[in-house]
Amino acid sequence: MDQTTRDLAERVAAIRFETLSETVIHETKRRLLDSVACAAGAFDYPLSARMREFADRQRATAPARVWFTGAPSTTDLAGLANGTMVRYLDLSDTILSKAAGHPSDMIPALVALAEATGASGKTLIAAIVAAYEVYGGLCDAVAFQKSAVDQSTGAALGAAAGASRILNLDAEPTGHALALALTANVSLYNVRQGALSDWKALAGPNGARNGTFAAELAATGLTGPSGVFDGPTGFKDIVGAFEFAQAGGTPQRLLNTHLKAYPVCYHGQSAVDAAMSLAGKAAPEDIRAVTVETYDTAFRMMGNDPSRWAPPNRETADHSIPFVVGTVLSTGNLRADDYRAERLSDSGLLAFLKKIEVKPSEAFSAQYPKEARSKITVETVDGAVIHAETIQPTGHAENPMSDDALMRKLNTLWPASLGDNAAQVADTIWRLEDLQQVGELVDVLCINA
Repeated sequence: MDQTTRDLAERVAAIRFETLSETVIHETKRRLLDSVACAAGAFDYPLSARMREFADRQRATAPARVWFTGAPSTTDLAGLANGTMVRYLDLSDTILSKAAGHPSDMIPALVALAEATGASGKTLIAAIVAAYEVYGGLCDAVAFQKSAVDQSTGAALGAAAGASRILNLDAEPTGHALALALTANVSLYNVRQGALSDWKALAGPNGARNGTFAAELAATGLTGPSGVFDGPTGFKDIVGAFEFAQAGGTPQRLLNTHLKAYPVCYHGQSAVDAAMSLAGKAAPEDIRAVTVETYDTAFRMMGNDPSRWAPPNRETADHSIPFVVGTVLSTGNLRADDYRAERLSDSGLLAFLKKIEVKPSEAFSAQYPKEARSKITVETVDGAVIHAETIQPTGHAENPMSDDALMRKLNTLWPASLGDNAAQVADTIWRLEDLQQVGELVDVLCINA
């Protein structure tokens, strides 16, 4: 086992609930609540239903359940179906560093394994913290998208770490779980490019599914390759040399992740925030031009491809600065159902999008990822010019969403089809550390099934 794997495994194996700060514990529960809110909001969408039906085809002797329906399945497929619901609306959390990604992609896979193994709420909290620590550490160390590697690689590695905590593995098998997860799950960044597909919502959850599976294999005694990071043709040969920061004290990387206020790629959050400030100040027909200045990563992902001005599907539209800014300036808001097919083909909206220019700003790019800044300038046909600028969007770690705002997010997203137990779900999550078994939470999630 190479030194990077061994060091990482020893750090993961040392993570225990009893060593975590109250702040980390509370923020972990907030990430779980946010994930459940996102999953509830996506429940009625066709892709979510397809994945639930797919998971329902399989059974296990120690099953995990699909959220809300209660259908028993294998841990990996329940985690995949639930993870798809969490990810689908593009409302789940984000990390911004050398690489960016969505660490809550790992949470449903860990909940599924915790339920199937009878793990406690405290164990799940420690597992989520461990997963975020490894995932965040990789994002802090490596700009892996520059090597065409996707963030779902981090989901596989992080989920393997979290699953190792659930399975109570010591450092040696944890190292093998990490090795198995990484060697089999280096995935392509192409999933985020051009016209996006259904796989955008599944890539991270699939990585997490494979990561938990790797830990389950390691728990049987299966060994992984010995040089996945440092060895010849290992990960560092793909992405370049790097070192994981091995900070002392309790894990803190979960605290550096950001929640979302709007259903859009994180790199569009500040542009939407700025557009909300301008909404209603000029009618679309009275606007001559709109200029959106943003940081380079946002420009490249959301404003540098022709598809962003005529998105063919939801997956592309929620990665389009012109579409989300145009929607806010036209309607005054941005909701999950603004990506429905009739909106994507609305001739008036598409004509308005042609007035919108997206430009990278060197000054804004220099401050990223500490800041996620966007500025919008609207010029009207009568010559008036109005501006709005957002430095840290609502939900950013430096501009956090309050617990009350998070509860409003849950209640707003909770569909009538799931009944009226959102408050009961939230109450169960807030006292997660008191649960003897994670299955008690899933019972509440499925109470109206």
